Amino acid sequence: MDATELKEQLQLIQSKNFAADEVEHPYELALHMLQHIGSTDPVLRDELIYVTFATWIGQGIFSEEQLRVLLHKAMDDQHLFYGIGEKGTDSVFTRAFSVLLLPPILNMDRQRKFLIKADIEAIHHRLTTYLKEEKDVRGYVDEKGWAHAPAHASDAVEDLAQSRYMDETALRELLDSLAVQITESTAVYIHDEDQRIAQAVVTIVRRRLLNRSDLAAWIAALEQACIDQTGKRSYVEISRISMNVRVFLQTLYLVIRKEEQDPFPIVRELVLGALEKE
Repeated sequence: MDATELKEQLQLIQSKNFAADEVEHPYELALHMLQHIGSTDPVLRDELIYVTFATWIGQGIFSEEQLRVLLHKAMDDQHLFYGIGEKGTDSVFTRAFSVLLLPPILNMDRQRKFLIKADIEAIHHRLTTYLKEEKDVRGYVDEKGWAHAPAHASDAVEDLAQSRYMDETALRELLDSLAVQITESTAVYIHDEDQRIAQAVVTIVRRRLLNRSDLAAWIAALEQACIDQTGKRSYVEISRISMNVRVFLQTLYLVIRKEEQDPFPIVRELVLGALEKE
């Protein structure tokens, strides 16, 4: 099915409030949607393919085995890692919208508990690797719509952090992978990336599996990233990192300012201490 045919079919489905009742083979259509998930047409990619996926997954249209297949396809080298490392190319749309399929599937797993530990470990490995290797951090792209890879990946982290299989070590690794995106040196975030990353961090902290030393070490690593210890970064790069770290810490502080459950008071103390050094 080519993009034009797919768009027409999805627009018809959209006109019927995304009801799957009249779709003969929803799963086969989903596989076609996955083939076009990186379309540069923002209507097809964002408003039709993504919204149809999210709606149908939430409505339980797909079987557990079908969801598992869609999950692993979304994470493969032709989707989540398609063109990884490229900057300024259209491949980012495939990566950014493939990672955005993880949250609704993980949400469904919290309801049905159909993913096994090996599935969650695979998601954890692929997602943390992706966060460390994604180099295209553009938010909104003129004429092509949202890329927003750091924000989309953070949404996936937020859902993965809630998995029953995530232990202390896995959560620390999620924080470390988010830190790579927080300390971005090629651009200053302007599309609420700080909010999305902060929400993921809050969800990780809320698991109450990390102790003070874990959290302190993570905040300290963000501070250290603002200092050019190698002499290889330009003044502009260090300025961008410092801005991104500062805005993130300010956002995180505001998000958790009324949280009284441990260890949020500790996190507030650490974040405020880091901000006061600025």
